[in-house]
Amino acid sequence: MQFSLTDLQKEIKENAEKLLSEKIDPLQTIQKVDKNVRIDEDLWKLVIEQGWLALDVSEDDGGLGFSTVDASILSEVLGYYMPIIPLFSSGIVFKQLVLHSNDELKSRILPEIISGEKIGSFAIYENDKYEINSENILTELSSNDSGFILNGKKKYVLFGDSSDYFAVLAKLGESFKFVLIDKNDNGVKIEETTSLDQTRPMCEVVFKDVEVSENNMMIELDDELSQWNKVKHLSLAFLSMEQVGGSQACLDMSTEYAKERIQFGRPIGSFQAIQHICANMLLQIESAKSVAYSSVRVDSQDLVELEMSALMAKSYCSEVFNKVAGDNIQVHGGIGFTWEHPAHLYFKKAKSDSLMFGTSKSARSEIANLIDI
Repeated sequence: MQFSLTDLQKEIKENAEKLLSEKIDPLQTIQKVDKNVRIDEDLWKLVIEQGWLALDVSEDDGGLGFSTVDASILSEVLGYYMPIIPLFSSGIVFKQLVLHSNDELKSRILPEIISGEKIGSFAIYENDKYEINSENILTELSSNDSGFILNGKKKYVLFGDSSDYFAVLAKLGESFKFVLIDKNDNGVKIEETTSLDQTRPMCEVVFKDVEVSENNMMIELDDELSQWNKVKHLSLAFLSMEQVGGSQACLDMSTEYAKERIQFGRPIGSFQAIQHICANMLLQIESAKSVAYSSVRVDSQDLVELEMSALMAKSYCSEVFNKVAGDNIQVHGGIGFTWEHPAHLYFKKAKSDSLMFGTSKSARSEIANLIDI
């Protein structure tokens, strides 16, 4: 199935591609990750000026009122060019958590996020299980006279050292809550950690006796974690669009190299083995595009449909991106394995993206449970 873009959506995509192609050089990106650049400040300012953070926020909430599909096109373009900016962590996941919070907190925090004045991130997981239950979430809230006290440690916090706010998942008794924490709160300690995808730096954040007021209680999750699951599945839909963009970049990189690289007196693209690899890449990417675009076009109020489409996109697009990024290295041969070539950045991003909010295998297990129901 192929989805056609409206004239407006084509314009959004073309403008974003033009802007990023002029500002991003893959070789410079390699130099930036080599220098451990944690955020590309100049590019982030440019994204803020373009209003991308407010694109899919309703006008009533201070946004531009565009659709989810309109905004997801930006994720596809960003996946292609891989800028070192926190658009996914702050402009998608954290923003959605704020949008699903109480009205007082939303009116206080959302304008800062969509204007780019502040950056937010999510602090949820504490190990590589990517599960929310009493065994895997040990960060805890306890009541006191002025509100609550937070203690715990979170791993895999994207752009943690660049963020001003954290949406922290903690348990209070038998229930789970999201609370808003400021990086400057007493008891918050942020440590840089190694990230496989160096265009998305990670941190470990420790909370020791951090005071949390009632005003900073974001979301009280029900037993089914339905509020978080909605945010997660919306985020996975955007992530699948990003994976499609990254896959397309790998294909374009491969075909361009196949036309230029001469071996045995002719371009390697004339050899059947290379042709088969590129043809298979194209076939898989076109299928991934259909699944990804389907996931961002569903009605977000239909939670079952949203979950099913997002998990399908998560599973398939993750595997396609991993395969295509690997094939891209194979097409390039020896140079594809070197640090000087950008192929490794896409390979590492593909692996990292496939682990976001769980694995492809866990996504398929959840799909099976849905079908069972």
